[in-house]
Amino acid sequence: MTEGQAMATAIAITSNLPNWALIDEISIPLLETGVGTLPVLQAALPTILSISQDEEKLNDRYWKVLRIAQLQIEHLLRSQQELLKHMEKLESENEAKVLKKKNMISEESKTSGGSIENSEKFKCADCGKVFLNDTFLTSHFERRHPKSVQHSVSE
Repeated sequence: MTEGQAMATAIAITSNLPNWALIDEISIPLLETGVGTLPVLQAALPTILSISQDEEKLNDRYWKVLRIAQLQIEHLLRSQQELLKHMEKLESENEAKVLKKKNMISEESKTSGGSIENSEKFKCADCGKVFLNDTFLTSHFERRHPKSVQHSVSE
């Protein structure tokens, strides 16, 4: 379903709320077995949210509406749990990358004879930006000051 179709469906749904025909079509046993769960629950959500306790038609469908609401909440909780696990995994990967980077900087400072402040620096003559090695300076110069590179080549 495209975004436009989803928006059209949402507008159509909200104009006829609550949609008792939709509630009547939903099969609780099929939902409980997982058949078509997400699309059905998403379609039913606006109807469930729009039902008030004063609805006359609610009395006959009370237990069905309650069960649909429970299934929607269960789905949301499962989705939240999956997202939290994914976030934890990404955070752990990020921490590992940061640690690896710190270790690389630490190793580089040991091999260069001390801290980065004591190591040789390469300064851009055009803008004054400082680089740790000449490769970075050359790359910067070619990207940021291409006219200067062309001018010096032509001379």
